[in-house]
Amino acid sequence: MKKIVLGVMLGLICLAATAQRIDEFKVETSYLTYPRIPVQGIDWDQIKAEVAHTDIKMGEKTMHKGANLCKAKGASLKDAKVIENFYYEVKHKTPTGILRIKDSSGQVLFSKKTSEAGNSSTMFGKTDCYFLEAILVDVWKKQGEAYKAIVAEDEFKAVQADAQSFVDKAVMFRYVPEELEVFYPKTSKDHNYDALKTVAGEAAEAYKLLNKDYQNADAKAKLEKAIASWEKELEQTNLNDRKSRINKKVSATLRANMALAYAYLHQYNEAIVQVNKALNIYSGTSNNRTMKWEVLRDRCNEQNAYYLLNKDAEVDLAEHKVVVENRGMEVYDEFKTDYSAYTSKQQMDEYAAAKDAHDKAVESGELNKYEGMVTHTATQGYMLMYMSFNKLGEFPVEVCELTQLNQIYFKNQNIESIPSEIGQLTQLKKLDISKNNIKSIPDEIANCKELKTLNVKGNPLPKSEIDKLSKLLPNCKIKL
Repeated sequence: MKKIVLGVMLGLICLAATAQRIDEFKVETSYLTYPRIPVQGIDWDQIKAEVAHTDIKMGEKTMHKGANLCKAKGASLKDAKVIENFYYEVKHKTPTGILRIKDSSGQVLFSKKTSEAGNSSTMFGKTDCYFLEAILVDVWKKQGEAYKAIVAEDEFKAVQADAQSFVDKAVMFRYVPEELEVFYPKTSKDHNYDALKTVAGEAAEAYKLLNKDYQNADAKAKLEKAIASWEKELEQTNLNDRKSRINKKVSATLRANMALAYAYLHQYNEAIVQVNKALNIYSGTSNNRTMKWEVLRDRCNEQNAYYLLNKDAEVDLAEHKVVVENRGMEVYDEFKTDYSAYTSKQQMDEYAAAKDAHDKAVESGELNKYEGMVTHTATQGYMLMYMSFNKLGEFPVEVCELTQLNQIYFKNQNIESIPSEIGQLTQLKKLDISKNNIKSIPDEIANCKELKTLNVKGNPLPKSEIDKLSKLLPNCKIKL
């Protein structure tokens, strides 16, 4: 038993020793955010910001007992005593608040829920020394309604404060401070990454220069140089071999670095492409790293919309006070209607922009349109399963560029031929092309030396083609 334990421990130590280590440079910097309303030629005095809200909903009250320092009326503090007293915990539902910003013509420029309904509670009489339960009950009968009104007033003020805080940050150009990390793989006995460490260090210096200076030309040049270096390194990517120089972990790390650099250069579409590529490498996995990448993608999507809205406006970092007026509960339904209309249009615009960016990235070759369909698990590896109602009609040659693929399922897709590029999929272990119209398979499939299962059921393959496949793939099980 001891030998087994020692063997396991030794194995773990060896694994830790060979595992790829990622280090980072930490940087204090800031990035420029763009206003959420169009500000070119704006007359700030004509901008109208308002908030409307729902009512609060009072819930049940629960009596509690506690100890409190109490003294008789008129007595000195030295005569105070700790006694048991009674008080109520009063539950209530907080209001929902909707912000609406209009221009002088009454056009809605922006709308957002700045407060969401939620559960809360307050303490009635906790510091008032009601030492008898009956006293608390009697005081509540007299003061309960007034107390509810006070709670409601405080909540409505909070709604207005939330809306004002949002407006102060969202309608003007401003720098947002952040601490970010630029990653690089550590040099080991197997691979030298000193050059990548140097690139990461130069990128870190660029972020320092961009702190409250988004136009710094030297910093932009450094980031563009870093992106080019990372892109060059990614040409060596091998996602299926963790011992390779640019393996799965390193590849995703470099793409995340590129995404951040593109974001600081205000090239948000390119940043989103790189985040998606990093996430696709870890498809089906959720951890601190992937969650951070998702947050960056969401930020880029949001910032891109407002960048496009104001990219031609002069960057004015002066503060322009826009005071939020609280319109109360009576007009909440009107605000809710405007909010729904605004968010629907915004979602359509964001979808159109995202689709346009995706299509351009695919057209330029920056993004493989099938890459987003790849899933990854520890047991199945990288898998592409096409299940759309729209038949493929052909075996997409772009799929052959995804050399990390271990499994492909193209069942019943009206495919008539297989491209010779299939030989690029050297890590492919399972290929299901059953129920298609394939009559021949190119000899290049012999390069798929890892192929263990080939399902060709339901295809009009002649016997001579089957015999050829058996010779080209002697270690593969061919399902007929």
